[in-house]
Amino acid sequence: MNDIMDLNGFVIGHIPFADIVPYLTPFSLALVSTIVVFTVFLALSNPELRSVARFREDTVRTVTVEKKEARFRRFMTILCGISLIGVVTTGDLFNFALFVSLTGITNMGIFAGIKDSHVLDAAFQYGLVMMICTLPLFGGVAITLAKTGTLSLGVLAGMPSNPILNISRTLILVGAVGEGALAPFFATKVEMIRAKGAPYINMMHLSSLMVFTRVIEILFILG
Repeated sequence: MNDIMDLNGFVIGHIPFADIVPYLTPFSLALVSTIVVFTVFLALSNPELRSVARFREDTVRTVTVEKKEARFRRFMTILCGISLIGVVTTGDLFNFALFVSLTGITNMGIFAGIKDSHVLDAAFQYGLVMMICTLPLFGGVAITLAKTGTLSLGVLAGMPSNPILNISRTLILVGAVGEGALAPFFATKVEMIRAKGAPYINMMHLSSLMVFTRVIEILFILG
């Protein structure tokens, strides 16, 4: 627990919820506040409209977004915000992996809400990366449990590092990056920021930042 306090400041309190025991520190509270404000802002935003001009034509056509399509992506954005709160506050390594996986699924849901073939191809590729990275992510968690007998970050923070835990740290890093931090790459690949994915596509960038920030903290705790 001393390592957690050195990284994040004093522990404000714990929130018992079955086997999920989130803990709050000044650092995690700042992350939660950012996620909540960002999620509310996106949930209240309307999708952007695109203006399409054809070569050698004087007309400019405005492309609208169907209400059903926008409602689905808004729901996925809110669900992604909830899963990110779990990512930055959970005190259990297995639940961290679960919330990271849920973040990836909701990101893919934001992809899938856009009815363009090239966007759906990118969503399929991202889904394949997620499936592949599930193995190292949960494999690293399983190795940690087998070596230490616990998945509580508060207990793991007081254990010395060893070569097995170093392998576990590497696997968790690879898995978390593939599950939750690569979404902006695939979004940029198909120019979703300038397409009708905006503004909900910005949640992918927030999730990438939050997952990467949290996994770095966990690597320090395990190291």
